[in-house]
Amino acid sequence: MRLVGIGEIRSVVTPELVFGAVREALIAHAEGRTQVPNPMVLDFPGASGDCHVKAGYVDGSAHFTVKIASTFASVNNGLMLVVDATTGEPAAVLADEGRLTAWRTAAAGALITDAMAPADVDEVLILGTGDQARLQAIWLSQLRPQVTFRIWGRRPQATDRLVAKLSAKGLTVRPATDIDTGARCVISTTPATSPLPRELFLDAEHLTGVGTDMPGKGELPVELFAGATVVTDHRGQCLDHGDYGNAVRAGVIAAGLDLSVGEVLRDGFTRTTSRSIADLTGLGVQDAATASAVLTAFGR
Repeated sequence: MRLVGIGEIRSVVTPELVFGAVREALIAHAEGRTQVPNPMVLDFPGASGDCHVKAGYVDGSAHFTVKIASTFASVNNGLMLVVDATTGEPAAVLADEGRLTAWRTAAAGALITDAMAPADVDEVLILGTGDQARLQAIWLSQLRPQVTFRIWGRRPQATDRLVAKLSAKGLTVRPATDIDTGARCVISTTPATSPLPRELFLDAEHLTGVGTDMPGKGELPVELFAGATVVTDHRGQCLDHGDYGNAVRAGVIAAGLDLSVGEVLRDGFTRTTSRSIADLTGLGVQDAATASAVLTAFGR
């Protein structure tokens, strides 16, 4: 069984590879061509950590994957076990240090934001200052290179650091202030356990939420879901521990009214409401498709 380190992984991973794998996985899931077991989550509040175990398979793929991804004190880690789907023989361990999970999350967010945000949006507000906030800006800029960014965070120093990092990447970016937070498109990436300030979303026509990935979290004020067009990556997961589920439990929106992210990526999006919301909880099948694409790039 091959052990593939992060250096080798970086040598073959491109945005095109990850975008293609994630898009294929989400469409396959919408069409009922995947196996996605319920995720497992371990919580370590004393160490500011959590660990996610996810698995997935796209029908007809050469591999299935079991993934472990953890975040402790804002540091990502993890690995993916890739298994031959015809023999059950382990094919490789991708010791990716959590990067493949981070990249496929960023790719999913960028794909659905690009598909659903109005075409004339020229600035995106990103909520959060961590690794995923940075990646959402970088990956969306691959699809909409004309877009500029504002960054909002609770800690001004962290906001300024992220602005500097993204500026160094060639992006046009500035911090959002307390009186300068409205935006037509918002991407939320925080680990919040209570809703973020309602003022951040006052002018939002489209929202993409990627931070609510386990029970107990919640970024988006539930009232935002009233009358909105909602898409989810996995209805069951989003009802269990997504912002969509929080809104359903609050009685703001009925269960079962959501569209599938994969359907939107396949068929396109026609806006019929004043606001749209994409709730992304992350699927094991995204990991499986991305890991299989990496092995294929190695000629395995």
